[in-house]
Amino acid sequence: MKLNLQATTIFQKNYDEWKSKKYRFIVNEGGTGSSKTYSIAQLFLIILIQERNELLTICRNNLPQLRASAMKDFFDIMKDAGMYREESHNKSDRIYRYGSNEVNFISVEEARKLRSQKRGYLWINEANEMSLESYRQLNMRTKKQVFMDYNPSDEYHWIYDHVLTRPEATLIHSTYLDNPYLDPQIVKEIEHYKGLDKNYWRIYGLGERGITEMKIYSHWQYCDKLPDNPDETIYGLDFGYNNPSALVQVAIKDQNIYTKELIYKSYLTNAQLIEEAKTKEIGDNIIYADSAEPQRIEEFRTAGFNIRPADKEVGKGIDAVKTRAWYITKDSVNTQKEAKSYSWKEKDGKALDEPVKVNDHDMDAIRYAVHTHLSKPTIQLF
Repeated sequence: MKLNLQATTIFQKNYDEWKSKKYRFIVNEGGTGSSKTYSIAQLFLIILIQERNELLTICRNNLPQLRASAMKDFFDIMKDAGMYREESHNKSDRIYRYGSNEVNFISVEEARKLRSQKRGYLWINEANEMSLESYRQLNMRTKKQVFMDYNPSDEYHWIYDHVLTRPEATLIHSTYLDNPYLDPQIVKEIEHYKGLDKNYWRIYGLGERGITEMKIYSHWQYCDKLPDNPDETIYGLDFGYNNPSALVQVAIKDQNIYTKELIYKSYLTNAQLIEEAKTKEIGDNIIYADSAEPQRIEEFRTAGFNIRPADKEVGKGIDAVKTRAWYITKDSVNTQKEAKSYSWKEKDGKALDEPVKVNDHDMDAIRYAVHTHLSKPTIQLF
């Protein structure tokens, strides 16, 4: 079967390494928009066509992120090529059969599958999100080759020490400049960071490993869901239009905070934002919103929400978040991305007491809620 793929040089490099069989580990490290994820998805389609009696596994740390990234790219490419057949797709088990081959999609949460399946090929999407133990369980059950892709947002990681140091590993580096099909507006947005945030530009523009000393939050952890029967539930709201409007649910349990992203969308009028918020079952719980938008707050109040202006003091707000254990639900993809890159401004290599104002919409919403609600002054009775 002949395929006409709109492929970049990054696809060609991955294809060449697959065909040569010289390396077991083909590691794709690079910036955003570089085509590394899309290229591996294209290659897995080629492998599915050319191999026989093989199981191909595509894996990511959690299922919602897998569905939104590698899984979506794979099926989009398959449909564009006219190869997709509904009857071959077991959606409940996330298995697609093609001839004598199968491709399955799993998350690290499915521990049983990590320890039971043997496969010919493995692709770990956003591999730097995965633990070393999960990688080991997957790797030891893979017969042929392991593909990985990630943005190098970590200065230190097991990939650098336990994979790239092996002689049977090769590194394919990529940036947005390797992708001639990237939308010009996306190119403009990526290059916008060049003079704004050196570390962000380093990771997502140049595709080089991040330097973590300017990072603001490093203490957060993943959780599957918000806790049952929390002590309190509140919400944070950061208004936007060209930038996303962000609504985050904050559950408080034993003074720990658990957050879930509910809305993260650009180009919403206030009326549209209100309609979306009405579907989130907020009830009478308090929403703490950007106090610089009193008219928008009043429109929410008129619509029946218990909304209040937030205390926007940045330093104390960040401290309020940093001094509590913080858990982010695994389906809160944008919150996780923001938390990983949220960093202090710097001058002459030294951190300033001010965060970089970019990709901080969920960060602001969470800070509004946590600081305003939990940092209330104590009233002393005499």
